[in-house]
Amino acid sequence: MTRFAPYLFSLMLLFVTACGGGSDQQQAEDQTADTQATEQADDIRTIEMVGIDRMKFVVDGEEEGITVGEKMGDYVLLESITAAPGEEIRIRLMTESTLPASAMAHNFVLLTMNADAAAFANAAAKARDNEYIPSDMEDQIIAHTDLAAGGETVEITFTAPEETGEYEYICSFPGHYSGGMKGILNVEE
Repeated sequence: MTRFAPYLFSLMLLFVTACGGGSDQQQAEDQTADTQATEQADDIRTIEMVGIDRMKFVVDGEEEGITVGEKMGDYVLLESITAAPGEEIRIRLMTESTLPASAMAHNFVLLTMNADAAAFANAAAKARDNEYIPSDMEDQIIAHTDLAAGGETVEITFTAPEETGEYEYICSFPGHYSGGMKGILNVEE
């Protein structure tokens, strides 16, 4: 029995390696299918945004519940999102950039109706240690994602406010709000 042990070990190693889980592409496709199945099962509207180096939120194209603007490369500018009071929304934000995270990263910050977005963005620029979220202004935030550097994706699911009106969303990375990385969540009946 012991003279077959090395062969048996090699055979077991070959079996474990051969059953290792498939290619990276197959794993990514499986993960995408799992994500889509979850979204269909939970019935939460998902908005796929891309943060680009031009400091804009963009989307692939028009879809119900969003307003788009000018063409920006392969995308169109995302200008606003419309939601019903109390509607659950999932924001999935992917950053498309080859710059280092210290130079280019994006987040999505939905502010309360009466928040001063410019003042928030100015305070955020000084909050590097808190991913550009000013601790003393967190009461002005309805929802926010973490920062996403190039190639990374972050997401947040939140409930739209019950009060109808306009709620501004921004990227709080320094300079991005003033560069135009903002939009409006319109909560309407």
